[in-house]
Amino acid sequence: MIIIEKPYVSEFLIDSIVQNDWVVLENEALEIAGIEEGAFETINSDVAKDYYNQVECPIIYSNSENSINWVLENLPDSNLSRYIKLFKDKFIFRNMLKDVFPDFYFKALEYDHLSKIALEELKYPLVLKPAIGFLSLGVHTIHNDEDWKTTLNQLEHEMELAQKFYPEAVVNTSKFIIEEYIQGEEYAVDAYYDKNGNPVILNIFHHPFFNSKDVSDRIYVMSTDIMIKYMAKFAMLLKEIGDKNNIKNFPLHIELRVTEDERIIPIEVNPMRFAGWCTTDVSKYAWGINVYECFMKQQAPDWNEVLSKASNKMYYFSMAEVPSAIERDKIVGFEYDNWLANYSNVLEVRRINPKHHPLFAVIFGSTDNKDEINRILQLKTKDYTIFNV
Repeated sequence: MIIIEKPYVSEFLIDSIVQNDWVVLENEALEIAGIEEGAFETINSDVAKDYYNQVECPIIYSNSENSINWVLENLPDSNLSRYIKLFKDKFIFRNMLKDVFPDFYFKALEYDHLSKIALEELKYPLVLKPAIGFLSLGVHTIHNDEDWKTTLNQLEHEMELAQKFYPEAVVNTSKFIIEEYIQGEEYAVDAYYDKNGNPVILNIFHHPFFNSKDVSDRIYVMSTDIMIKYMAKFAMLLKEIGDKNNIKNFPLHIELRVTEDERIIPIEVNPMRFAGWCTTDVSKYAWGINVYECFMKQQAPDWNEVLSKASNKMYYFSMAEVPSAIERDKIVGFEYDNWLANYSNVLEVRRINPKHHPLFAVIFGSTDNKDEINRILQLKTKDYTIFNV
């Protein structure tokens, strides 16, 4: 079963549903997405609940964490709800891994208590973020007392935006987590646990940053070198997490960092989906695979064959984000052509309405030039935004 939800559903996902005759949960998001009536079979909540409770190995995928509300309300005692609660709350997730990373510093605080914490209690550098969050909303890397004070001044506006764009189950503005800053390179993995609890990796992205304070989602890069170097290592970590919690039939997107001494430390897990905003679709360009079919059919890619045939280029998805400080009611346009001129080989562009979402666009592309990746990281969307004067 597929659950389609806001904020975005790709044509590639819709085509995959139609071609494979997958059933889709009836909900309001189907109407908002403008999907043609009768394009695929839909089922109501009662039938969906019966499916989950009566099938031996129920398989549910969603394009968005907005679907979490339906699961928690309709399948409250299910394994699916248990997995979601374990991963979605970063504090619960950190506690679960405490025996694996006993020296890792983290602390949960109510939003109202952030301004009351004594500065001498803070251990810099640190990361502050919502305990339940999405994208980079409310996420800050903090190096000193001045950074801390500046961040607290920004948070109120950012959390107002979060409440506007996402339900509480996706971004909760009442509870935050403070944790130590992990030095190292950041990666993200699209994967699922099969019916036997074995992790199946579908994609590995390198998530570079412009500098140590950058927490943006500007670009995620894929390559054969990355897959070869880290697939086995990341699979071992996923296996350890899965075995600790008896996880089966479950898709996820996990973010982690690899330190200089090659320690792999998880950052967070996004449940029920692969890379958000259907950016996981970039796999069709890089590897020629359909990740939705892999999960729904419980098929693992033959990576030896896939990588032997893959290009040596780097593939990526890139996000043109709306800066949180911009007043959206003053936005009248975006210089898409000028922005895209910074990309050497654009494979696909998905334009997003910035007045209703935190993005101007998602771009899929490829390159064999690392300097291009660095240039994209330094772009400022404000320079390409057209305002009502």
